[in-house]
Amino acid sequence: MKKHAFTPRCTFEYEVERSRDLMRAYKQVFTQTDGLSLPQLLAVVVAMPAQRFYVSEERAIRVVSSMYRRPLPEGMNPAKRRMYLEIKERVDRVRERCPEWRLSRCIMYVVGQPAPEFYLTVSTARTILSKARRVCRESQRRSFQQWSWLAAR
Repeated sequence: MKKHAFTPRCTFEYEVERSRDLMRAYKQVFTQTDGLSLPQLLAVVVAMPAQRFYVSEERAIRVVSSMYRRPLPEGMNPAKRRMYLEIKERVDRVRERCPEWRLSRCIMYVVGQPAPEFYLTVSTARTILSKARRVCRESQRRSFQQWSWLAAR
């Protein structure tokens, strides 16, 4: 995560990509299932494969390299714990095949691969999808306002 001086929030460099991927999975599940409640639907969505591991390369390098020295903290989110364990397992396999690669290169290679799930909680997925829908509506509204002068003629 990058912290900018002009904003109090941290930004995630793959936020838009993750939102689009999550929305794609949501629409796919929504059209294929019938009668599921929203929490049930989101549970299916977060368990679907993702296009990549949605963690920055820098953060993955810091966490995975520290895993070679000490275990992950006990209080870590279970979904994130599973994600980092999966990344480390894949990195170990890559290091066996390519021992000349540095650890950071192995991690960057693995993080760009498709992930077996989104590694999100249902509540986090709900928040991300709500924000994505709101941004989409605002974008459509701005686009309409841009061209509304044509209707006034």
